[in-house]
Amino acid sequence: MASLLTSAQKSAIQSALSEVHDTFARDIYVYIEKKVTTRPANLNYNPLYGRTKDDSKLSSQTTLVKHTVQARVSYSPNQGESTIDAGAQFNLTASHGKVRIKVDSDGYEKVKDSTRIEIDDNLFIVDTDAKNVGPFSTQYYTVFLKREN
Repeated sequence: MASLLTSAQKSAIQSALSEVHDTFARDIYVYIEKKVTTRPANLNYNPLYGRTKDDSKLSSQTTLVKHTVQARVSYSPNQGESTIDAGAQFNLTASHGKVRIKVDSDGYEKVKDSTRIEIDDNLFIVDTDAKNVGPFSTQYYTVFLKREN
């Protein structure tokens, strides 16, 4: 099927969009939990039970790894708060803060595995699946975040 645009014109449009992203992108911080387990270096190690003979189970610990990602950030115009009833406590405010971010494919790989995302000293969590953005192929991903309460 014939195209109205040549491949040179398509690459010029994609590079212009890339320059827009580079101009307006800023640093956000993506936190990913990594679980580190230590296994004893012993030939009597039994992986079925996760321990060696006459030894305790594997020790594991979770660490947060902080990554810096370039993203275009857009806050929703109406950042409302409502009063919720949490059983015995009254007049608790819940923020409905929504943020839209656009990241490239490398940033999206980190965002989709994240537990928390820090933007302007506020923590957010991923609220939606990603939407592919690009005129001819997927160049960026749009993800909506909600404020972590």
